[in-house]
Amino acid sequence: MLGKLLKYEFIFLAKDFRRTYIVYAVNVLILAVLVGFSRTASLGNFLYTLTGIFSVIYYVFTLLLAILTISHNVRRFKKNMFSHEGYLTNTLPVTPSQHVFAKVIAGAVNYVISFFVIYLGILLLSACAGQVDSFRNTMDFAFKFLDNVGLLFPTFLMLATGYLAFLLFCYMIASISSMVGASKGVSVFITVIVIIGFIAFSSMLSSTMFRNGASAESVMYIFSLFYSVCAVLEFFLVINIIKNNLNLQ
Repeated sequence: MLGKLLKYEFIFLAKDFRRTYIVYAVNVLILAVLVGFSRTASLGNFLYTLTGIFSVIYYVFTLLLAILTISHNVRRFKKNMFSHEGYLTNTLPVTPSQHVFAKVIAGAVNYVISFFVIYLGILLLSACAGQVDSFRNTMDFAFKFLDNVGLLFPTFLMLATGYLAFLLFCYMIASISSMVGASKGVSVFITVIVIIGFIAFSSMLSSTMFRNGASAESVMYIFSLFYSVCAVLEFFLVINIIKNNLNLQ
């Protein structure tokens, strides 16, 4: 049954989020044309201004794409589980755990796709600017450096567990807000406050460990373990709310 859930999640993802990728791709293509044109001819005031506008849109969109990927997935989770759609969703012969697993997997796949979309965009712009070799060399150097110092796997593990913990945290906030009937503004405010507090806590914890002689590798493994514990606790809390405190809106 998990396979069927994933099928519908991916169908919904392809139908709903593709518009975001199309807009992003169009912006990248227009900017690539302008950048390529600037290499062969001097830009007039209009084209120069246009290039600046599309550059700003590209940079902002690139920075926001990861956030949009997560927010889209969380919105899908809340709508599917706690809105009027929940009346149908919760009549299916599927456990809450399977619902959450399917949405987490779909969210992770969408996040990876966003990474490759961004990578291809940078590659295209680098090619139009005549700097594709420089970009590739930079990427190769970064991966080889992490691999040589033994940080490639712990970096990947920390990022993966951190993403999982953050996504399930957003599920948890959505579940709690639906349970108590809190508004979207309150949920966003709580999320921002918790994130700021967590960043401050993480900074102090990592600084303390480094001062005590901990290596970067051990710090990453400790944070990976911490993220994993948080993800497990968040997962079971979400499941408990769905099973025992479901409040459909």
